[in-house]
Amino acid sequence: MTETGIRIADPAAPAEVLAIGTEVVIGRIQDTNSSWLAQRLTEAGARVERITAVADDPGLLENVWRDAICRRASLVLATGGLGPTPDDLTVEVAAAMAGVEVIQHPSVIASYRRRRELGESDPLPPHLYKMSAVPSGSTVFENGPGWAPGFAIRVDETVLACMPGPPSEMQWLWENALGSLAARWFGGRTESARVLVTMFESQVSPILGLVMDRHSNSYLKAYVALGSRHVGLPVDVIVRRGSGGSALSDVMDTLRILVEGAGAEIRPWP
Repeated sequence: MTETGIRIADPAAPAEVLAIGTEVVIGRIQDTNSSWLAQRLTEAGARVERITAVADDPGLLENVWRDAICRRASLVLATGGLGPTPDDLTVEVAAAMAGVEVIQHPSVIASYRRRRELGESDPLPPHLYKMSAVPSGSTVFENGPGWAPGFAIRVDETVLACMPGPPSEMQWLWENALGSLAARWFGGRTESARVLVTMFESQVSPILGLVMDRHSNSYLKAYVALGSRHVGLPVDVIVRRGSGGSALSDVMDTLRILVEGAGAEIRPWP
């Protein structure tokens, strides 16, 4: 069912993650999808700059997407709003923004009939009929463990990619379709490591700043809440590779020299 002809305009442009759902913004459901996807996008080589949550409101959703398009985001990866209830309007808003019609995708319907053991003349349950809808011309991703398919469609220079909200379905779509697409789009150019540094945050922070100054394609972050004065302070080292950029080993060498020069040491993360 997947058609992989869609491309992003500029792999160097920032990517964004969007959680769609009133249940998220009113605090009834914790949004674990966005952090999971942001990490995977970063690993795929994307430069994620924004995570947003928006209620199931067509006007608000259109505004969020329109702002991202105006910022020339390469990709907005969204979750939620693809279900059978009246407030699930992600498909309709995406289609309107792309200037296309909403269609019931024939491959999705065929999959529903096969899975439900329905004949061609058997009526499709209304909730499945609604969830077979996608924007015309979009790339469609089958939902193995669920029903509502994902899809991606390009509007100007931005690809709007939409996935179901249930985490198990979202992760399945990423691992079976969108993850490989993202690696192809962004080149899979990110390396990362976590280490322990035997310093307090106030001591290591200036060093992290120096490392990032020397290696502009690096990002280093210390996590006080995960640290122990007897073991060390966890530090993430993330390097986005590009033309002429430093490798992870180069950044780690700089960090080690500066830490050891301050009388401390770097230890492996358990």
